[in-house]
Amino acid sequence: MYEVLPINTDAARAEAAALATDRARLLAGQGITVTTDRANALLREGGALGFYEGGILVGALVLHRDPDMRHWGADGRDPGLLVSLDPVTAGSSQVGRMLTLWLADYAANSRLMWVWCDVPCKPGAVDAVAQWLLQYLCDLGWETRSRTSLSPTGERVVRLRLRAQARPALTEVISDPAAVGPSAVRAP
Repeated sequence: MYEVLPINTDAARAEAAALATDRARLLAGQGITVTTDRANALLREGGALGFYEGGILVGALVLHRDPDMRHWGADGRDPGLLVSLDPVTAGSSQVGRMLTLWLADYAANSRLMWVWCDVPCKPGAVDAVAQWLLQYLCDLGWETRSRTSLSPTGERVVRLRLRAQARPALTEVISDPAAVGPSAVRAP
């Protein structure tokens, strides 16, 4: 059984930092050099959630309350939820697939149309980490919405989206997420 729980204590943050460090080592073994700095900063945010399997943290993400979606143009006007993912917290393919299914279901149950994700990418030479994360998410069913654009903070990002889709069978596999989601989600 999987559980989605808030990362809101020092112990949970330390566990997430350990996961990020282990995952960074695994990616380094695949020739992808990534730091844990961004993941650790993200996981200190209010919407940080851990994805647990049998009580062990296997993935993490951040749901953003009332996101600024102006850089998405018309695509950001539909009701949706913004999520931040980092290569060192996205987990294995199985965990990534379960997180993706959970996000699509959570958005549908919240009466939203989309889950959005901005993948940071550095200008210039090909950013191997960004390319890896983009390919990973696209393989899981996310759609690419842009080559690059600027986020509200001026960071270059590639925009991805995932269509909300109710999956009632997930309640048998993943704990009820009602208590962990954002208190307010952006509506049209």
